[in-house]
Amino acid sequence: MSDLKKVWNDEGNRLYLSFPSKEFDKLDNGAIYTVNVDEFGRFYLTKKSEGYKFDYKLYGLESKFINRVLKTYSKTHGNLGILLNGIKGTGKTVSSKLIASEINQPIILIDRKLDGVHTFLNTITQDITIFIDEYEKVYGDSAQMLTIMDGALNSTFRRMFLMTTNDLYVDRNLIERPSRVRYLKMFGNLKPEVVEEVIDDILEYPEMKKECISFISSLETITIDIVKAVINEVNIHEEAPSAFEDVFNVKKIKGNYNVKLVEDGKLSELAKNVRIYPRPTYNDGTIGYRFEIDGQTIGHVSRIVNWTTIEVSPYVDDKGKKVGFDEPIIIKIEDADAVNYSYTYGSYDEYGMPTNDFATNNSKEISDKAKSIIKALEEEEADEDIVSLKAAVDVLKSSTPLESWDEEPSVSEG
Repeated sequence: MSDLKKVWNDEGNRLYLSFPSKEFDKLDNGAIYTVNVDEFGRFYLTKKSEGYKFDYKLYGLESKFINRVLKTYSKTHGNLGILLNGIKGTGKTVSSKLIASEINQPIILIDRKLDGVHTFLNTITQDITIFIDEYEKVYGDSAQMLTIMDGALNSTFRRMFLMTTNDLYVDRNLIERPSRVRYLKMFGNLKPEVVEEVIDDILEYPEMKKECISFISSLETITIDIVKAVINEVNIHEEAPSAFEDVFNVKKIKGNYNVKLVEDGKLSELAKNVRIYPRPTYNDGTIGYRFEIDGQTIGHVSRIVNWTTIEVSPYVDDKGKKVGFDEPIIIKIEDADAVNYSYTYGSYDEYGMPTNDFATNNSKEISDKAKSIIKALEEEEADEDIVSLKAAVDVLKSSTPLESWDEEPSVSEG
């Protein structure tokens, strides 16, 4: 700049002596820009880099999903929204970067909430990719970005929206609206084959591979960072995970869970300290599974909200009867507190097995809707007990001489 000569610039009949600016018509394809605001409230872009570089091995690539997005974008017109949800380390951000790189448009990063930024973005006269990592932290329940996603400002250029979330509690207008978010992809624990690939790549003591896989598979959360940390610990100390599991900062799966009903953003107890199936972490592959509490089917999984929260729709039995409730409910699964048998009199049966502990009606954390569901489930369970008892009596009759039956046994339905 020192070799340049200052010139007079006319801004609204105000003459400023300054260096000439560099002018260009288009932003660079593939380059990454951030949005900023100057002291006068004017938006401007800062070029961050020439593009994403992947100078490390990528594990568990969602190639099939990425190719679907790229094909859809190439064969459609208008804006396209992609929302990737999952805990840190499950691959959602890397997948977003790969998509953005393959689309090969200027990438605009938005890392904080800026009032009016949607209007500014719409003035950019070329196709762009807008990347909002951890969307819920930037926008929460704000609807600012929705107008540009709908194309309401009538831009003639396309906008690809890439958004990631750690928690799917974002504006409901983003969910179940393909015109805004066409693809909603859930990222859960690493697949077993990916875990094994990472172990094969970095474990220095192959004889400990089986123990490493066993330990990792028992963890509640399995991400690339956690797997690498475990193997790194093995490599440093030359010992299997069993030697350090009591001090290593990871959480193992617990056998029992608390089940809560989600109503208008509030949680209400449904069942405590119970076994459930399927267990978290939930992903798209869980849809269609029967949802069971202590072996009792209460419905089927119809939608994934996030990795611990699911929509359960009524289960219809062979007689066409809906079990438990009349309409889909949202339930959240939480770990039951770790307890010692000796401090839980009444929570375990005589064999040390946890008893079915539905929330009691005098609990302060239970709603009327939860009470009605609990009542229906308890009645359903009672009906099943009666049927089982009658069946047992029939078996007993068939295997006992008739003369031993002095009178018909009675079955109480109380």
